[in-house]
Amino acid sequence: MKRLIAAVLALALALSLSAVALADAANNTFIYGIAGDPGNDINTISTSSRYDLTTERILYSPLYNYYSADDIEYRLAESFELSENGQELTVHLRQGVVWSDGEPFTADDVVFTYEFIINTDYANGHDTFVYGDQKVTVEKIDDYTVKFTAPIYTPTLVSDLAAEHYIMAKHIYEGDETLDNNSKNATPVGTGPYILEEYKPGEYLRFKANPNYFLGAPKIENVIFQIVTDTNTASLAVKTGEINALFTSTTEASSYDGSDVSIYAYPEGRVSYAVFNLSSSRTQDINLRKAVFFALNREEINLGSYGSEDYFLNAYSFLPAGNAFGTEDLEKYEQNIALAKEYLAKVEGDIPTLRLAYTANNVTQETIGLIMQQELKAVGINLELVAFENNAMTNLLYAENDDADLYLTGYIMGDDPSSYSSLFVSTGSANFSHVADEELDGYFAAGSVEQDQQARKEIYYNAQRRLADLAVQFPFATDQRLLVLTNDVAGVEEARLIPIYFFSNLDQLYFK
Repeated sequence: MKRLIAAVLALALALSLSAVALADAANNTFIYGIAGDPGNDINTISTSSRYDLTTERILYSPLYNYYSADDIEYRLAESFELSENGQELTVHLRQGVVWSDGEPFTADDVVFTYEFIINTDYANGHDTFVYGDQKVTVEKIDDYTVKFTAPIYTPTLVSDLAAEHYIMAKHIYEGDETLDNNSKNATPVGTGPYILEEYKPGEYLRFKANPNYFLGAPKIENVIFQIVTDTNTASLAVKTGEINALFTSTTEASSYDGSDVSIYAYPEGRVSYAVFNLSSSRTQDINLRKAVFFALNREEINLGSYGSEDYFLNAYSFLPAGNAFGTEDLEKYEQNIALAKEYLAKVEGDIPTLRLAYTANNVTQETIGLIMQQELKAVGINLELVAFENNAMTNLLYAENDDADLYLTGYIMGDDPSSYSSLFVSTGSANFSHVADEELDGYFAAGSVEQDQQARKEIYYNAQRRLADLAVQFPFATDQRLLVLTNDVAGVEEARLIPIYFFSNLDQLYFK
């Protein structure tokens, strides 16, 4: 019976891929199974979710990849100099680069891109270039030199320029008021290693190697992002070699034992968390929020969803566990049923049924939701679980709405705490909780410009404490990411697994 079921699943997967191709080393075709549909609105300004950014990374190029101050990979830039006062960054650009339509890449494209980001509220990373009523400026020195000037000292200018920022073609978008929902996004023109060949909604994205890629033609000719909606079918497809790569949950890792695959576990600095939606009418009472938090058992949730302590560290603040600016000297909301019931008794009126939104087909989030549901039921709070498809979930997070009261999600924001401001300041572009607190805003504003390292730490300690006191975010864990990869694929070290994006340099993968 098990063999029959496996055969049926394999047939279903093969039929779903028949319009595309199966993973095929002989024909140099690599297939990556993704759990969400990036859509056909990929652009270098508003793109911000995991699979959108992964798509963006192979179509476009950044100035450089910033991993740390001692680990920078230059791409469209060849070098840069930072002024002694830390406010001016002069970037020297690579010459001879062309866009995928054959037009030359110049400093005009860089200036156009960053001016769009700096002056557009909805742009991903916009907040990092704005300091009150002052902004970072960007100017063309010559065709291959650009200078960025910050209005005040900022310790993160170099890393900010690289954080999820890719250069767009001025000759394509000049004169357009918006890049979000722009019809030109369906036919992207980039400088990345691949070119989008075909997109079929809900099914796949097909890419071909960019023969004019400035670092040389990719080693794999054809890449397909196969959108998977059934994790069991996708898992079987990796085991049979019908797709090459798939991220898996820690609870499913052992199911690959004996298969011709390897599992790569690596840290992302990702914080997994639940967060209240303060634009909902049902979440305004802080007593209800605290009752929810004190009813939850972080350790139980993490062990239930990750399977082993080897795959996670408990998280207590908005910073990932182990961050140099992190503190545990705050309200951790460790489970206290008696206290949860005390806060619940203070809630005015009837206790509402709360709606918890999570991403469909995300096994870890679904498990977390089910455990939360049982723990809240024990203190008298009903929790309804609602799954949303990837794009719908993203839209829900950004909108003020009454459709959900809590969200399950996660973020990867890097090492410096100033980059987390977009999540928690009142005007933050990714303020999914819609929290608005002057004290919290003040800490993030002060921390972004403080030059003394110890003083910065004290400021961000206070920011972590304040957010905890507001009972808005419940961090669960800093977790590991697990990639399943068929053993006929090589070049993993050169391609470099990194947070958010899958591989940093997908063009370096090859078949053995």
